[in-house]
Amino acid sequence: MKTSKSYKLVLHKKGFGGSVGCQPKSFPSTSAIETIMWPCPFLKEDLQKETISVDQTVAQAFKLRAYQDVIVNIVDPKDVTLDLVELTFKDQYIGRGDMWRLKKSLVSTCAYVTQKVEFAGIRAQASELWVKGEKVTCGYISEDTRVSGRRC
Repeated sequence: MKTSKSYKLVLHKKGFGGSVGCQPKSFPSTSAIETIMWPCPFLKEDLQKETISVDQTVAQAFKLRAYQDVIVNIVDPKDVTLDLVELTFKDQYIGRGDMWRLKKSLVSTCAYVTQKVEFAGIRAQASELWVKGEKVTCGYISEDTRVSGRRC
């Protein structure tokens, strides 16, 4: 099975359904596609197979430019699962129950540093992500990922 392929990158604005998008037929050999990707109906039909769309804020965080060639690697979520996600909150009180519900809403999603998170009126930003004692810039949040919060 081929695990990487080159695509042309296009950018989209928030509100198109997710952070990363592609046509699922571009990745027929993986079932993890539902976890982080969604169909992009706004892509031109002739571009759909060889194009991947990324939210503008994600592109800024990773210094990606529109129409550049990018390599997409299919990875096992277990290989990129975060041990700890640290969220920062500003001008809000977050109780333990709220933190539990927020964490549950993040399970089975991907996170990146500087990502803004909103859930049930709670606004936070991912400030640090950790895997095996090292800071990373992105990863997958599982049931076992610890989510902590601090005020800034």
